[in-house]
Amino acid sequence: MESLEDRIARLEKQVAYLQRHLGIDPRIIDSIPEGSALPPQFYQELRNGKTIMAIKIYRRVTGASLLHAKNAVEAMERQIRAGE
Repeated sequence: MESLEDRIARLEKQVAYLQRHLGIDPRIIDSIPEGSALPPQFYQELRNGKTIMAIKIYRRVTGASLLHAKNAVEAMERQIRAGE
């Protein structure tokens, strides 16, 4: 039978693979709202420093106001820079 530690290690490896496959930067995971369904293109734009495009995508997907989207995307950017 698989130990708990082995199962957790296997699951962490699977999650890391999915993050890479979907283009999700693991450094910004904590800033993503629970249940968020932001597309991989959002994270790609965010990583490439294309804030305006990231805000547009965020607004389209979430229906957030411009101010809320701007604040959320900029918070994610700050978290990325802090992790570098």
